[in-house]
Amino acid sequence: MADIVSVILLIIILFVLVLPAFFVVYAYFVDRNQKRHSVLRNYPVLGRIRYMFEKIGPELRQYFFRDDTEGKPFSRKDYHDIIIPAKYGHRLIGYGSLRDFEEPGYYVKNSMFPKQVEELALGESPQISSFVYQIDKDSLIGRKEHREDKMMEPFLLEEEYEVVIGEDTPNPFHVKGHIGMSAMSYGALGERAITALSIGLGRATGTWMNTGEGGLSNHHLKGDVDLIMQIGPGLFGVRTEAGEFSWEELKKKAEIEQVSSN
Repeated sequence: MADIVSVILLIIILFVLVLPAFFVVYAYFVDRNQKRHSVLRNYPVLGRIRYMFEKIGPELRQYFFRDDTEGKPFSRKDYHDIIIPAKYGHRLIGYGSLRDFEEPGYYVKNSMFPKQVEELALGESPQISSFVYQIDKDSLIGRKEHREDKMMEPFLLEEEYEVVIGEDTPNPFHVKGHIGMSAMSYGALGERAITALSIGLGRATGTWMNTGEGGLSNHHLKGDVDLIMQIGPGLFGVRTEAGEFSWEELKKKAEIEQVSSN
């Protein structure tokens, strides 16, 4: 009888302690060495817990938390409407809306006769070399996907509809993109974030990047994107060693091809 109890206890210990510990160690090394998810690579195992809670989010919100449209400044629906097309290249969504069209405010509603892509006043060339993710398996405790190279349309405004700032200046600023980066200083964001945003916006073409009050850094110049160099109260980047405003420094920065000097 004692032998049977010992075996049962051993089995219980195996299932309660050893197997979970093995799974945690295995998941750690898998997550740490993969290059598809920055969250999983930087936070092995914990990232999986994050995805698990994301997966059961609708059920949790249904009974305990806010719904998909209540978050500020961006709701969960706003987040998904941006992330899903950007990462997976899927722009099709179900017909209908979660928005209350009886409430005042700006919204986009369904059209009975939407225009075809070729009917839109959008330039579809030159195409952008990028990649999208394809989901292979999406379960509660894990997600497997692979990355595929893809040539994507830039969706830029045609020349007759582009916004031109400083049309009568020697160096007018042509804006063809629909989305740009508003002011966010180097310092508020780190070196890697500023560099990644610069490269991404440069690849998108036709858009802009505002340096914020922190001024122009070398990291803003990495992506060949049009830059709006902001001069804030601190005059970062355009001062003398004594801290005074310097026209020479301002002219030097304005001569950089990527900087809008209008």
